[in-house]
Amino acid sequence: MSHWDIVLFAGASYFAVIGLVRLMQARRRRLEAEFQEEFRRQRQAILKQQAADERKARELEQQRQFEEFIKQKQKEVA
Repeated sequence: MSHWDIVLFAGASYFAVIGLVRLMQARRRRLEAEFQEEFRRQRQAILKQQAADERKARELEQQRQFEEFIKQKQKEVA
């Protein structure tokens, strides 16, 4: 191989590696964005479910208190 062949091969190798690195970085950024979005959606779903569970627990407690109140008033009337 001549001196110019080696220089051209080294230059082509350099640009190939740089191009591959940039492609890999772009892919990593896209994956990070996708994972962050998925994490955000899952976190939102969890918070929504927790709020629904808390609301249901409050409603059940209110219902239990109301039923106790009714029983107490029935005893007073009887």
